[in-house]
Amino acid sequence: MVGRATLAFVTGSPRPRALAIALVLALAIALFAWHRATRSASSAASATAGSTSTSTAGTRGDDRDDGSATASTSAAGSATDVHAVTGPAGDSLRRPLTFDARVQHTVDPCTVLLEPAIPDGFDTVTASGITVAAPPFDPQTASPTDGPLRPLALAHAIAGMLEEAAALTGTPRRDQLTVIVYPTRDEYFAQTHAPAWSAGLYDGRAVRIPAKLSSDLGVAASTLRHEIMHAQLHAAVGCMPAWFNEGIAMYFGDPPPVHEWLAMLRERDVFDLDTLQRPVIDEKLARDAATRAYARSLAMVMYLVEHGGEASLGKAVQTVLDSHTDAPRLAVWNRLYPRVDSRAVLDTLATKIFGTTDLDDVLGAAICCYGLRAPAELACRAATTRSTESTWVDRTATPAACRNEW
Repeated sequence: MVGRATLAFVTGSPRPRALAIALVLALAIALFAWHRATRSASSAASATAGSTSTSTAGTRGDDRDDGSATASTSAAGSATDVHAVTGPAGDSLRRPLTFDARVQHTVDPCTVLLEPAIPDGFDTVTASGITVAAPPFDPQTASPTDGPLRPLALAHAIAGMLEEAAALTGTPRRDQLTVIVYPTRDEYFAQTHAPAWSAGLYDGRAVRIPAKLSSDLGVAASTLRHEIMHAQLHAAVGCMPAWFNEGIAMYFGDPPPVHEWLAMLRERDVFDLDTLQRPVIDEKLARDAATRAYARSLAMVMYLVEHGGEASLGKAVQTVLDSHTDAPRLAVWNRLYPRVDSRAVLDTLATKIFGTTDLDDVLGAAICCYGLRAPAELACRAATTRSTESTWVDRTATPAACRNEW
């Protein structure tokens, strides 16, 4: 009935026909205008991800320029931050976020990602999806060698580091990351409750780090790289064992733990690999035990790299991602190397550092090492003990730092 009435109206007398045509044209124009407006809004939203924006001091999480709504909480990030951030597939399996810097320095990767709250009085700058939050520079409290933090330059540097972390692990770069820079180490400890040995942390919401205004970046670059890798893995991979999470972060950002590795080789440190297959290292361990756990984690990552190159890290990530429950994800070492124990890890470490597994004579003498900036570059050799000095530089071959005792 409706179709027939419409047809009769359109094909009837000239005047009704003209009115009908006018109505159809008006409707078509309105639909075309709506479609263009929708496409423009979508394009503007996409462009925002790569734009730079600045907020003044006192900006809270609930009026950030990127349009996201976050809870207003303390700088340490309390459990009232409840706005989840999108992560990899399988997020429905993630546990609620719990974090206490007094007993862990990085978040459990098996938990959800949450938006951070910006501390009161902090300015924010956002570029390429990176938000840097820091208080205004106060020259009255700065040392003579300090300069103002350059948040925009730091944001772009962080974006580059995040791209590196994504490339190393074969994962898509996380879209957004907030880095909160505290003006002093004392303020960092007061706000985060981190232990005295902590240099920075990632808590599932943001990377938190004290300023180091005497450095070019304004923060310690190695610490920043370490925590950025944690943030990348948390977003792109999710649940994984502590040895993998910590080992890759150390490989990406830290100098090699020479003292701890040499001690492991001297002691033939046979350890249970299963103890590092939990999601986090228990920071309630004594300081020495925790330090050893980190060194072991990096040694396990070095096993991957020495036997398969850096490409093996991406393959290991894919093995984790292929599992959709926690148990096989945490047992990724057993899936990759079911017959490899800690003795084989130590042998690979010895060969990587000294070029041999026969270390009886080497470890009893002075040792010279070079490539001290990155684990992949480290190499050592035996030297003659000196009675007149405990440390020196040997230039007879590749220049190396030497010690009678490491």
